[in-house]
Amino acid sequence: MHRLLPILLLCATAAAASPQLVASFDDDAGDATGPGSYLPPRDDAFTDGDFDLRHFAVYSDGDDVLFEVSLGAPIRRPEISQRTNTSAIQLWNNLYLQNIDIYLDTDRAAATGSTACIPGRRVAFESGRTWKRAVVLTPQPGPARAITEDALGKATTAHIFFADSLRVSGRTVTARVPAIFFGGPPRKSWAYSVHVSGAQWERSFSVVDRVRGAREPNAYTMAVLPIPEAWAFGGAPEGNAHPRVVDVLLPAGMDQKAVLGSFDGASGAFARIPFVSAEPAPGAAPDAGPSGAVREAAPSPSPNAAPEVASPKPPAPAGLELSVAYVAGNLISLSGAAPGIQPMQFGRVLGKDGQMVARVVVVQVVEGGLVVSAVENGDRIARGARVRFDAPKRE
Repeated sequence: MHRLLPILLLCATAAAASPQLVASFDDDAGDATGPGSYLPPRDDAFTDGDFDLRHFAVYSDGDDVLFEVSLGAPIRRPEISQRTNTSAIQLWNNLYLQNIDIYLDTDRAAATGSTACIPGRRVAFESGRTWKRAVVLTPQPGPARAITEDALGKATTAHIFFADSLRVSGRTVTARVPAIFFGGPPRKSWAYSVHVSGAQWERSFSVVDRVRGAREPNAYTMAVLPIPEAWAFGGAPEGNAHPRVVDVLLPAGMDQKAVLGSFDGASGAFARIPFVSAEPAPGAAPDAGPSGAVREAAPSPSPNAAPEVASPKPPAPAGLELSVAYVAGNLISLSGAAPGIQPMQFGRVLGKDGQMVARVVVVQVVEGGLVVSAVENGDRIARGARVRFDAPKRE
């Protein structure tokens, strides 16, 4: 019997280390038609279910967060690797036909955050809602990030994780993201908005864009035209406000045709997408369907409530220094007290001689330190390095 003890201990350890489910949502089948009128691309590379979001789940796995997305058809590599170019596209991320954008509201009590979506998707969020982090699953994460940074700026793009080394099994694709990017492990209170669009492989510039001397930023989003083409959806109305997102995560019972059809062609306003969560926001009445997803509406202040006055935060003292505790690619964890430090504040990484060797920008203030992103000389940042933040200048 004693020979079985190591095996039993090993099995127990493996079980304890398995990913822990945090949130799970189902989505309706057969609704990858945008506002109800969209038709699939005509090339033989596509099949029914390629863009049909069926399931979304979030897991905590040690120091990482796993995002699992299941579609209505197996995820596969097409027989060809070029569409309009003569040279093949380098498709190495195990995702080929789809873009999957995951927006997270990790702090629903805070109004800060971003309202801009990945360029080219042509969707927005319900009034008053913002996302604090986003994870993008796309065939070409590097080029897509470059276009997004050019369109939205470095500060916003620092909050977006373009996942690589995606893992695919049948109809399911999984992205692994360091928990440090979110400031810690996932919580059940997080809210999500998940969008599926077609993946364009090459950048394109329409005749209209050339004539008017302007172009719409587009991070490789497949077009939606009035009539479907080999590499474009069909069924688009007139104008340029219709969404290029063809399926979104919604609580059961919500009408996707109405949600993605809420754009305004006259004013150019994009369709507004709600967030969903496994539990309602504090003080909000739950509005859940059978899938368990709770619609996350923006909180409405009472008309009789007195206006809130924010307490001024103490400024950061001159020469405040923290130390690098952990480096995960472009994301760095800093340990130490950080009174007065704010997101988007820049810091200087110091060398042994006290001279600046790199720069970082604050992504999130967390308990016991900061999460920052390297903006200059990230390869020169190592554990134990000092990072200095100057006090804001007084006028």
